[in-house]
Amino acid sequence: MATLKAVIKRGNKRADGTWNVVIRFTHSGKVRFIPTTMYVTKKDMTASYKIKNAVILDKCNEIIKVFRERVNELNLEFNDIDIDTIIDYMLKKREVGDISFTDFAEIWMDTHSDKKGILNYKTALNAFKAFCGREDILCQEVTTKSMKSFESSLKDRPRAQSSYPLYIKVIFNAAREYYNDEDNGIIRIKHSLNRYKPVRQSVAKKRALDVDTIRRIFALSYECKGVKRIYNRRDLALDCFKLSFCLLGINTADLYNATNFDGKTIIYNRTKTKDRRSDQAEIQVDVPPCIMHIVNKYRDDERIFEFHKRYYDMKSFNKAVNIGLKEVGREVGVDNLQFYAARHSLATIAVNDVGISKYIVNDMLNHTDPALRVTELYIKKDFKAINEANIKVLDYVLKTS
Repeated sequence: MATLKAVIKRGNKRADGTWNVVIRFTHSGKVRFIPTTMYVTKKDMTASYKIKNAVILDKCNEIIKVFRERVNELNLEFNDIDIDTIIDYMLKKREVGDISFTDFAEIWMDTHSDKKGILNYKTALNAFKAFCGREDILCQEVTTKSMKSFESSLKDRPRAQSSYPLYIKVIFNAAREYYNDEDNGIIRIKHSLNRYKPVRQSVAKKRALDVDTIRRIFALSYECKGVKRIYNRRDLALDCFKLSFCLLGINTADLYNATNFDGKTIIYNRTKTKDRRSDQAEIQVDVPPCIMHIVNKYRDDERIFEFHKRYYDMKSFNKAVNIGLKEVGREVGVDNLQFYAARHSLATIAVNDVGISKYIVNDMLNHTDPALRVTELYIKKDFKAINEANIKVLDYVLKTS
């Protein structure tokens, strides 16, 4: 016999002190939990975690009533249907006009809470709600036309304009995959966003610095001199910028996390892409002599650099660096200097001034080329070429030889 009950799972407490209300579905000795869009606090429950809030209970009863009606349509007394198929039927039997995009988005984000950058998805959803002027948005309203309008509304925020619509599109595609069953001809969200291409932000022009500016940055003096372990945010930012430029565009996340250094070569897996690449985004960077004194300045006995001891997490470290770079930028005449300018400048100078091929620069930045993805499976990775190219760039910019 199939049973349905609204429950709270004790171990599922969220960071904000709430619990998601779930519907427990039991059938043939198997149990599944269906999340809802409702959340409760301790005051809404008894000591034994039973829901006591009357409003929540009424909403749960409405959901359970609909689910029971759908289960009854399957005539389980006569049909042997597995529990997951039943749940699919219960959840997907809504018409497209009834499917709430925002409700699905909230559930999707909760079930992908460990996804990298999930906070960006939440920010994008809130921006989309603000654009539409309401909290509940239906799937049928998320169209190519509405996405272009949403994009236009963000024209004064270039980064948001290129990223927020992309996050909304990812969630919408997940909704189509969830509600549609193409194998059985069940299409509840008929339209797609395939024709919508989010605008791309031109970051290289904005972030890349010319050779003279890089030289001026490297020529800056320090405010805290003489004491190895004492430095302010401005000096930290200056050193991290130099490290990034000289170490093939390493970013703050990897300066924070990297652990493997033999005194000559830093080996790390790029935090940003390691989880979605078959090679775990490994890169081996030879430390040039011109930057070794800065590496030694921040050396640590647990990780390569001591930043993890000074800053609670990568986010706070990255924030400190970028705040410090604002001061560095003012000193060299660059408004709103950002850390990624080191990476973009390295790549731009390598191609435009030193004449290094884009293929090599692609590897220097630890990127992958989709056109060569299959070919790369057959080639043993060698980091010699990118390190030799790095020396050429540094010799050109800093006159290191």
